[in-house]
Amino acid sequence: MKLWLHTLVLSLAGMGLAHADVNAVQQNLKKNYPDIAVSSVTPTPVKGIYEVLTQGQIVYTSDDAQYFLVGNLVDPKNQRNLTAERMQQANKINVADLPLNQAIKHVKGNGKRVLYVFSDPDCPYCKRLEKELSQIDNVTIYTFLYPLKSLHPNAEKIAAQIWCSKNPYQAWQDYLIRDQAPTASAQCATPIQKNLALGEKLNISGTPTMFLKNGERLAGAMDAASLNTVLDQAK
Repeated sequence: MKLWLHTLVLSLAGMGLAHADVNAVQQNLKKNYPDIAVSSVTPTPVKGIYEVLTQGQIVYTSDDAQYFLVGNLVDPKNQRNLTAERMQQANKINVADLPLNQAIKHVKGNGKRVLYVFSDPDCPYCKRLEKELSQIDNVTIYTFLYPLKSLHPNAEKIAAQIWCSKNPYQAWQDYLIRDQAPTASAQCATPIQKNLALGEKLNISGTPTMFLKNGERLAGAMDAASLNTVLDQAK
């Protein structure tokens, strides 16, 4: 079940902390919506309303789990978007679990900062990101080839050719920045299918998707200045 988030503001004024029977809500969700994969159920500051994390998205439900509230839970008094804060936490990963042997590694300068990128060679936003990354120094970049065949039918073959090149990073740069097609055969063993399975596990549905060394997820292309800022801030 695909749920798209739209802005819904719920005032928190005068509402106390909810003491949720989380187990009961979980059971009601299973009974009412057996096909929905629920990752977690958490009480919210709004009495009788519970946060449900499902398929990488957050929705809200009541005790009986009959209905969903789709949108952002906002604390206007303190100017906080609680949904956005929780999504940032929920989307974090443990980068130590990433199989780095399945990525193209490139070290620039001292390489102290680290960025993990899931990228599709035929994705226009990935090409834009690559141009910005070329302006950044003192970073180690791990690029996981992540061709989205449904959007770019030739991307998987191109990704395989890049991986099979004598210098995969150079081939990657040549294709995304200089529009030079790789010339290597696509017949070597590649990690592409493993990367696609990994991306599904991590709820990566679009490219580029990046992770900082603290596990924070960044979606979409960013300019070099913004990337430098978040790389410096990552702990």
